[in-house]
Amino acid sequence: MKTMTYKGYTAEIYYSEEDGFFVGDVVGIGDDIVSFHGDTDEELQAAFEGVMDHYLEVKERQDNPPQKHFAWRFLARLRQAFHL
Repeated sequence: MKTMTYKGYTAEIYYSEEDGFFVGDVVGIGDDIVSFHGDTDEELQAAFEGVMDHYLEVKERQDNPPQKHFAWRFLARLRQAFHL
C-alpha cells in the first residue's frame, strides 16, 4: 500500500475497483474521517494537500484543534524493580 505525507499527516492510498480511481484515507487522526481521490499521482497529491489545508482551516475556526497523527508508540515509566 502506498502512502503520502503532508504537514506531518499520512494518507494510505489504494485503488478502488468499484469507483475506478485511487482513493486516499488520512490515518491516525482520531475520530475524524478525511478522504480524497484522483486518477494520477499529481491529482492525488494536489487533492491530499487541498483536503488537509481545508481540514486544518475548519478545525481552527471551530475552536476544535486538529487531531494530531498517532505516533504508534506507548511510553511508560516503570519502577526500577521491574527493570531486568
